[in-house]
Amino acid sequence: MAKVISGESKDVDNNDSENWITETLSKILKDYKPENTFNADETALFFQCLPQKTFKKEKCFGGKQSNARLTLMLGTNMTGHQKLEPLVSGRSKNPRCIKGAKSLEVDYDLNKKSWMTSEICEKWDQKLDKRMIAECRNISLVFDNCPAHPKEIRQKLKNVTVFYFTPNTTSKLQPMDQGVIKKN
Repeated sequence: MAKVISGESKDVDNNDSENWITETLSKILKDYKPENTFNADETALFFQCLPQKTFKKEKCFGGKQSNARLTLMLGTNMTGHQKLEPLVSGRSKNPRCIKGAKSLEVDYDLNKKSWMTSEICEKWDQKLDKRMIAECRNISLVFDNCPAHPKEIRQKLKNVTVFYFTPNTTSKLQPMDQGVIKKN
């Protein structure tokens, strides 16, 4: 039975994907072990959304869906054994939900629309680089071509080498888009 390709996958040029695999990925794997090869991507978390279905699998009616969101950047290495500290972008400088917390297992930054920005991403990248310097470890980090992932950061990092997927190939190539981050 044939499946219909929809969404971003239908726009992917297979030649671009294959070229990235044979050229860039082979270089990354030659220079970095799988445990030192990371991928990170962001996703939206609409934390006040109402359910679309009931337990009886019936449609829910009434009410407008909330646009209240957080943006999460999640990353892991190729083996899946090491997760990077998540980055959360929210609207509040001091969110009530974390008021009084002694420590968080996430980095938190603010943006008035709760979006990922190049400035927020750059701070996260630099913190990761400092951590890798402290561990005397060199890693590769692969991002998609989102404008929030600044290309200029490459020159500022010492122990983190940043690579980018070819435009319009992430839906097929990026591990975080292959089910690591579930979109529904």
